[in-house]
Amino acid sequence: MTAALRASALNLCGLLPALPSFDWGLEPVRREVAAIAYHFHWSRRECMDLSRRERAAWLEEIKRINKEIARSMKGRSR
Repeated sequence: MTAALRASALNLCGLLPALPSFDWGLEPVRREVAAIAYHFHWSRRECMDLSRRERAAWLEEIKRINKEIARSMKGRSR
């Protein structure tokens, strides 16, 4: 995965600040698929077979998981 694609995946998951985007067309779908595939190790085909609503739900789940992990990491001593 390229650095730009990884950054896009992390951005979608709420781990990086949102960057302004003027993408129209397939780029938002590519970013959604990249994030889901990265976090769940699903194939491109599995991700593309999801509806837009299903992809959005999985992206929200990824955000929730990442927030939970971040919260648990804050409680650990360094």
